[in-house]
Amino acid sequence: MTTQTTIQSILGMIHAQELLTISLIRSLPPDVRRTVVDDFQAQVERSEQPHPSPGSDRDAAQAFKAHIRKLSILLASLS
Repeated sequence: MTTQTTIQSILGMIHAQELLTISLIRSLPPDVRRTVVDDFQAQVERSEQPHPSPGSDRDAAQAFKAHIRKLSILLASLS
């Protein structure tokens, strides 16, 4: 398995988790949904802060952050 295939597999799993998360959050009462969205947004903002991570795979980290941002937008639209 190549690195590109591995990254694509991971991104596919993350996308599946996004869909599951959205489904679960849609089923919550509006006040709980708002709390979840606010907490998630706070986590996204923390993930955007620079922190040293020597030896990390920059492309994978950027792809993960892009998925997190996308999920954040989707969650915000639900609240």
